[in-house]
Amino acid sequence: MTRVINISLNVPETYQLDELTRQLTEYGERLIARSKPMAKPRRRPSRDFLKSFSLPKGATSEQLIDDYLAEKYGV
Repeated sequence: MTRVINISLNVPETYQLDELTRQLTEYGERLIARSKPMAKPRRRPSRDFLKSFSLPKGATSEQLIDDYLAEKYGV
């Protein structure tokens, strides 16, 4: 879709109006191409999904880290 934008600008008589129009058009196209599309809002996980995650009762943080390392890397 093409839109026309009217811009008030004092242009000296010695300046070529066609060249100025071409330059402004190219610059506008670069600005539009550079603009980022709007990001989609992130969905938050449901509360029920997060409730399914729980830490083992009675385990210390060191034990949890050791268990993770042993399971992940076989240490």
